[in-house]
Amino acid sequence: MLTNNLGLKLLSIIAAVMLWLIIVSIDDPVAYQDFSGIRVTMLNEDTVTDRDKVYRIEDNSDIISIRVQAKRSVLAKLTPEDFTATADMEKNIKFDNLVGIEVTCNNRNVKSTDITKSRENVVIRIEDASSEQFNVVVNQIGQEGEGYLVGMAVPEQSLLQISGPASVIAEIRRVVVDLNKTGFTTDQIKNCEIKIFDNSDNPIDTTYLEYNGKTTGMNVHVTMFKKKTVRLHVDYTGTPERGYSFKELTFKPDTIEIAGTTEDIADLREIVIPGEAVNIDGITEDTQINVDVTKYLPENIRLADEKDASVAVQITLEKKQGKTVRIPVSDIDVLNMPQGFNISFGDLDEVEFVIMGTSAQLAELGEDDISVSLDLEDYSKIGSYKKALDVKLPEDYSLMEKAEVEFRLVRRASMGNK
Repeated sequence: MLTNNLGLKLLSIIAAVMLWLIIVSIDDPVAYQDFSGIRVTMLNEDTVTDRDKVYRIEDNSDIISIRVQAKRSVLAKLTPEDFTATADMEKNIKFDNLVGIEVTCNNRNVKSTDITKSRENVVIRIEDASSEQFNVVVNQIGQEGEGYLVGMAVPEQSLLQISGPASVIAEIRRVVVDLNKTGFTTDQIKNCEIKIFDNSDNPIDTTYLEYNGKTTGMNVHVTMFKKKTVRLHVDYTGTPERGYSFKELTFKPDTIEIAGTTEDIADLREIVIPGEAVNIDGITEDTQINVDVTKYLPENIRLADEKDASVAVQITLEKKQGKTVRIPVSDIDVLNMPQGFNISFGDLDEVEFVIMGTSAQLAELGEDDISVSLDLEDYSKIGSYKKALDVKLPEDYSLMEKAEVEFRLVRRASMGNK
């Protein structure tokens, strides 16, 4: 049976195999597929870095696309992760700025010769390395929880050592960590992203920069303050120019919102602006003085909003009026009368002077509020004299001009002569 029509049987087998090959070829043809976003891994970087140099990749030339030739069934199983692209800086560097790219596939059905690269080299720029220290500034964003604000936000390092290409280091002007304080009500430590800016406040590409001891941002220690509204009290010093009287002091705002730790603000009810801040010496008209209240906040206390730092203090004056007062000479209190002498005012019955004050003050002034004296301590001889009286007035009153009186010292008559 096996040898019967053997030639025909062999022919049938050959035809079947050929038919299978044709069907397979039609069903699984060789095709092409593109893969993009393949990152090139740089090898043997110490070839450059050991010479106190650094390199930068130019124009994103370490990202390539490839075209793969293989059977359709093979291509269907491939992903970009199946390909490895490398650039060996020891073996494949050319002209000091080109590093040849090699691509391999982990699928054994794809050979290197089946892969076409979008570019053959990574373009690099080699330059001197540099390292500098920069101040770290905390930039607060977001809004704290109701009734709270960030009292202190302190980065774990106030200075950050940054190393990298000299041209990039030279561009750095600011180092910032962004603190998102949204919803904060308690003290905490927050890890924040480090951002670098140039002189125009544009962000700098940090790909080739290294931070001394930092890889995942910087911790910021946050102390929260609680807000509280307290009264303001404003004092003043000095007196207006002669002829004017202080009438009223008003100020706005009359309350301010401060912030501090719960312990620091617990007993705080009032902020006092001392008189030295509002000096009205010699003023002759209503005056407004703006005072920076932050100078007078207790230690560890701050304003809830720095825009509220200025307090407008309004000083209102009143022009003084004159009131003529007459005092009998018999009411003058003579002090230090020299022994053996008497004083004579001649035909003078009373002295007259003008007291200055506001209309309200003058209306309240009575004779009992005024005392007049004449001190004769420096007088010990017979003669006629003229001297200013010592007129004592209640506070806020003044004399328009000195009140002088003429008098004569005479010997006191002896008992025998009498």
